[in-house]
Amino acid sequence: MRFATKFDRWLTVAMGLAAFVTFVCLPAIRLLWPNAGVIPLPVVFLPWAIWIFVLASTLPQYYEVRDDGLFLRQGIRKTLIPWPSLVELQTMTDFRSAGVFSTDRILVVTREAAQFIIAPADRQGFLEQVARHTPQLEQKSFGLALPLSSPTAI
Repeated sequence: MRFATKFDRWLTVAMGLAAFVTFVCLPAIRLLWPNAGVIPLPVVFLPWAIWIFVLASTLPQYYEVRDDGLFLRQGIRKTLIPWPSLVELQTMTDFRSAGVFSTDRILVVTREAAQFIIAPADRQGFLEQVARHTPQLEQKSFGLALPLSSPTAI
């Protein structure tokens, strides 16, 4: 079953404003006042490269509950996590930087100590589907985890 990524409206607007400044305001200032030396030419075009890198690293995003494991697609990165490898899915709400466009997140932790931050639009439905495939995990107040475990501090 495929789950779409959640996009917080305010965060999407903030990204849009940052893109507007990058692609419209900086070049316009440079063109309108070329001799003022206000903004050096590399400063105008370096953000374009950064935007291309960021968007390629984060879009498209979706998450699939498959028979063989949890599949995460985040930009060019594709990860299949086998079900026995999962040790925790911790729900969290924070503003720290991550490759997702929502503050309603899930921290996925594996036996190999790998951590992934995801943001499914239907967080409860996602956790229910994962719980059906992971008998080693039990329902906790913070999500799903191994018995007798506490939330992972990130």
